[in-house]
Amino acid sequence: MKKYLLLLLSLFALNLYAVEISFINSRHNGENKVVEMAVKDASALLSKAFSSNVETENNSADILLVLPSEIEDKSNVQPVKAGSKRLYYPNSEFEWSSRKKGAQIIHELNATTYQGVANGIYALLQEALGFQFYHPREMIVPKHSAWPLQADFSLIAKPRFNVRGFHLHTMHPLELTEALLDPDFPNAIEQVKEYIDWLARNGQNYFEFNLLKTISKRKWPAHAKQIVDYCHDRGIIAGVDISLHMIQQKAFMLYRNPPFSFRSKKKQIKRNLEWLFQADWDVVNMEFSTTEFTQGNLREKEELRAFITELIIEKYDAKLIGRKHVVKESEMVDSKKSALKSGYRSPLDSLRGMLIHTVMFYSLTDEVAPVYGNENLQHMYAALLKEMKERETWYYPETAYWITFDNSVPMFLMPYLNARLDDILLVDSLGIPGHITFSSGWEWGYWLFDWSIARWSWKYRQEEKSWEKATPTQFLDAIFPQKNIQSYFQNHLNLQQNYLKDNELVRYMTAMTVTDEMPGPVNLELHPRPEWPYKYIRNNAPKTVLDSIEHTYIPMLSGFYDRTKALNDLMQKNMNSNSFNKGQQLIFDELYEGLKITGLRAWHRKHTLQYLIEYRRNKIEKRSFTRGNNILNEAKKIRMDALKIVRIREQQYRYNLELLNSKRRGHTAYHFGYLYPVRDLHFWHREEMQAKTGKYGAFYRIIWNVPRIIGLW
Repeated sequence: MKKYLLLLLSLFALNLYAVEISFINSRHNGENKVVEMAVKDASALLSKAFSSNVETENNSADILLVLPSEIEDKSNVQPVKAGSKRLYYPNSEFEWSSRKKGAQIIHELNATTYQGVANGIYALLQEALGFQFYHPREMIVPKHSAWPLQADFSLIAKPRFNVRGFHLHTMHPLELTEALLDPDFPNAIEQVKEYIDWLARNGQNYFEFNLLKTISKRKWPAHAKQIVDYCHDRGIIAGVDISLHMIQQKAFMLYRNPPFSFRSKKKQIKRNLEWLFQADWDVVNMEFSTTEFTQGNLREKEELRAFITELIIEKYDAKLIGRKHVVKESEMVDSKKSALKSGYRSPLDSLRGMLIHTVMFYSLTDEVAPVYGNENLQHMYAALLKEMKERETWYYPETAYWITFDNSVPMFLMPYLNARLDDILLVDSLGIPGHITFSSGWEWGYWLFDWSIARWSWKYRQEEKSWEKATPTQFLDAIFPQKNIQSYFQNHLNLQQNYLKDNELVRYMTAMTVTDEMPGPVNLELHPRPEWPYKYIRNNAPKTVLDSIEHTYIPMLSGFYDRTKALNDLMQKNMNSNSFNKGQQLIFDELYEGLKITGLRAWHRKHTLQYLIEYRRNKIEKRSFTRGNNILNEAKKIRMDALKIVRIREQQYRYNLELLNSKRRGHTAYHFGYLYPVRDLHFWHREEMQAKTGKYGAFYRIIWNVPRIIGLW
């Protein structure tokens, strides 16, 4: 009894001396929902960190967080208005300054817009007080017994871009695909709001996702209105990605051809836009092509584009944007059928924003990026430089590539950090006004890339010091202040950059996708792949090719695995039970296991590739192949070891496991979750079976429904 009494007295004493924190001028700013919600959210978060209630308008509190008494820029209550050529973006800059008044510490926020106030509140938490808003469903909340900021604290912040945010590629069965597209999905709107809150907490102001034709046209508009309204309440520009007539992957189309509809295209477009704008969308991102690889009838498209542009801007007061694909126009399937001259530019082009897209972990200036039939993506850089002179142009890179490049294998590819930061610094230096990230899933550490981009989209400085220098692993360093942990992640980044990207070992790390094993003109190199097809290595390669692979890529695969394992083993040896707190431990385990399985991926590929080489060499030399079963048995053992990691990770997935890793019907063209290929390491097993049987056709053990994906039904 005495023990519990002492505990209660201790808790009472702690509460008695808990720091008192109060927001000042919150009621005045509370006239605006953006500030009201930021203050409410921040108060709850600060209460957890300091184990005390956070008040408003208590001028006698120990710590006063003083918001602007008057907002200068009241021209835009909502986050965006459409203009004839450009969107209106509220000034997001802010500055914290501090002073002491008796025993009080007073931190004053200077900002000219409501969005600037909200950004300043959240930056105080994340940049100064130790909060880490790294995932929509998880965060690090620090524990403070006293206020850590002194009267000389200051923080000056500027966004690198007017528009900062994310496109969730809900053509794929991601974490939020069903929640965004299905109002009847369990806790749908709550899950979407979690993500919008994550955007706001990280200083982002743009959110977009794909609308698919599989939604309920009767039910979905009310759901969409809730999403858009909540975006606006949080200071977020709301965008929706639709198509004119794209048949791929269940895209929502503004018109359909007979026999699906016999109305004129313009009537269908008008009716569908009326239906869509039951929610107050700010931006429409429209795909004007039928597929990524075709242009269609450009003259007809130009007429319809003019019709749509006028409707969206004049009637719905929204912004129309479109993306430029990484496939070169000269490589389009129907490029010779174009009815318009090359370089043709419509008078309306200046009214339509442009997204310059890049894919995978390649940057705009990389010399080698063997994707979508390109040597590199420098033609996209040239397009960006050209387009930015004539219309509003945003940069649109990826942080994951689902279909067999990385997170469906799975791999945790840290060079994304280098590429995305290099591009951010480049497009910032050019004055590009928008940076929208194409996101395809957050498990296996991929949240790190999105979170890093969100934070890199701002720059900070203390007083008149230089702007803080951005580095690839700086936000991991914020989570892990231990120098040995920081070195561990930096060494892995350097290792992967050297082996996987600079020396192109990623060509052998990726699994084959459908087009890699198709014949003739549809044998498209969408992602990096080996110089020689595996079927050729097994059945037709001469000794010179076998020798080349055996002396180049086999040692590289072994070397990458050995060095990855050495880094991991050393880390484990030097760790102790007190290395991390619980939050750090969860994050470290996820990233460690992602790095470990990436090493195992190389080791598995080394064995299946070795099998093919030895199988072919024995055929050439007319010897019996006695080691084959041993090699494949070793590959299977490696896969089983990797599966143990998958099972551990699945217990930590942040969303419903069946949603992510099971076969199921949903709104996309893929009737399973995006981590279904990972569940049993499908592609690893397929490679073992192909090596053994020689069955290298595109439809061997296929999980993709190709006709449904390309829009045949």
